Amino acid sequence: MPNILRLYQNLFLPRVFTIALLVTSLLLCRGLAQAQFEEAGEQQLVQLINQERANRGLPPLTVDQRLMQAARKHTELMAEHKALSHQFDGEPTMEVRFADENLRSDRQAENVGLSKDVPSAHQGFMHSPAHRSNILNSDYNAVGVAVLRSGDHVYVTEDFAHRLKTYSEPEADAVLQRAVENYATTHGMPAPVRKPQSQLRHMACDMALNDSLQSKKVADLPGVQGFATWTTAAPAELPSSARQLLSHPMFSGYSLGACFAPSVSQPGGVYWVVMVVY
Repeated sequence: MPNILRLYQNLFLPRVFTIALLVTSLLLCRGLAQAQFEEAGEQQLVQLINQERANRGLPPLTVDQRLMQAARKHTELMAEHKALSHQFDGEPTMEVRFADENLRSDRQAENVGLSKDVPSAHQGFMHSPAHRSNILNSDYNAVGVAVLRSGDHVYVTEDFAHRLKTYSEPEADAVLQRAVENYATTHGMPAPVRKPQSQLRHMACDMALNDSLQSKKVADLPGVQGFATWTTAAPAELPSSARQLLSHPMFSGYSLGACFAPSVSQPGGVYWVVMVVY
């Protein structure tokens, strides 16, 4: 998946002497050698989270290894900095960190903490309204946790997400077409004829690059009577602008194009869609 956000997230580090780099590396390795992930503690933390959800009639969260990886990377940074934070200098945002692990999601949250052990960390989260809300949020369906032992304490990260179904671009295109056909037939209209228009996919990708749904090129296409542009994490669901477009007679059919890409406002990536009627 292209990561266009890296265009503006490059870090410009000052040059330092080789000996200084060596000393820094040795100190870093020594610090990390004293910090170890506790797999048993991570399993216990997931069990505690899902027990809280079960007690309230909520479905359990599925452990996602991509979220586990994101949580561990962030927890290592907390141990290195000896501080709690959701984003350190030079670190991508939470949404980008999840996307960098190839996880597609449209809702995300994170709990971080420092405690003497896993049970006390969990109790601390449950006694904090904001952290408890993340644990008990019915919108999330996946979790990844990290427990890193450092001396007499553990650093803990809990990453939550509403994980989306992953489509290839041809699959997403087919889902969009079925959504259009289903809407038409369920509203008493004949299924409209789709015309090939490869330009629309390129226009959709351009919208992602510009982080804008505005596209003058769409209206300038020959024979276009109307158009709609939108972003979506769920291609099977048509927005009101597309439904309104389909409610009018389409004498010569329609075309659509979709491009999955991240942008400044959508760092986790969404489908950018262009639809025209003739």
